[in-house]
Amino acid sequence: MYGIEAINAVNGWAMAAVGALIVFSGLVMLSFIISQLHKFVPLLEKIGKKAAKPEAPPPTETLPVEKCPTDLKVQATLFEPLIEKLGSNFPLAELYSQAKEQNIPHPHLSLSAFRQAGILVPLGDGIFTWDKEQLTTVCKKG
Repeated sequence: MYGIEAINAVNGWAMAAVGALIVFSGLVMLSFIISQLHKFVPLLEKIGKKAAKPEAPPPTETLPVEKCPTDLKVQATLFEPLIEKLGSNFPLAELYSQAKEQNIPHPHLSLSAFRQAGILVPLGDGIFTWDKEQLTTVCKKG
């Protein structure tokens, strides 16, 4: 027996249909799983973060400040601990990043006001120094 007669004799049509149904249902399940991965991946990330969570650095001391001090003297008192920490000559970018870490409000505006008042003096190549004499003169005027 060969050909279509052999297929009919051993239920070949039914087996072919069941095989196609199994393959199709597997592909449907695979596509459903892939479509739901966006919900599953954040769970894996949370589990990974909990397992590999490094120790947090000790919290830095933040200064209680007004929301937006406009007086240069008040602003200077906010920046003084940072200037002492950085030394006499410091990069402006480092001062800005330290101010952000200490939650000093509006560091760009404060540093700009210091530069305009002559309190922050550029030395070149992004290095600045703190002119305390100019600060005292500005504070006496205000």
